[in-house]
Amino acid sequence: MEHVVAIHQIYAELVFMGLKTTEVRKRRIFEEGDLVFLYIARGNPYELRDTLRRLGFQEDRTITLRGTIAGGFEVGEVISADPETLWELVKDTSGLTLVHGNNGKRWLSGYIKDLGHAFIIEKPFLFREPMSREEMKERYGVHVEGIVHLSRRTRKPWVKDLMEELMAREYFYPWSP
Repeated sequence: MEHVVAIHQIYAELVFMGLKTTEVRKRRIFEEGDLVFLYIARGNPYELRDTLRRLGFQEDRTITLRGTIAGGFEVGEVISADPETLWELVKDTSGLTLVHGNNGKRWLSGYIKDLGHAFIIEKPFLFREPMSREEMKERYGVHVEGIVHLSRRTRKPWVKDLMEELMAREYFYPWSP
């Protein structure tokens, strides 16, 4: 199954740098073997700037561009657990510690409440030509400001066409584990 999900720019940067290898979500929206395309949402610009600086990168030299589907990844193992257990499993791989520092655990507990899901990120890839929201509007006639979640399960023909277009795009692997 293919999906398009929104992700804050800082987390996408960490995925494509190889520093974020798990994605945490409230709902189990992916299964092992699914293909996830990442729509780069704005997120908190201060978190982006501060995290990149702490990691020794220039904030104006990002890998991704907001408002685009920049690339994606394959879903590996899926882990479902309570916030405490999930934190122990993903604190070093989810990007939460890099972005939130000591507050990452509190952020996670507030986000998932009772049960959360971690998806192992495998084979992250970048498109040679990211798809912009302007291109989506031109091709599919829809204004997509902040995609939350689209999947091939939809009955909407434009979403199925979008998935086909994304699957045909040229991509590359930014790093190898």
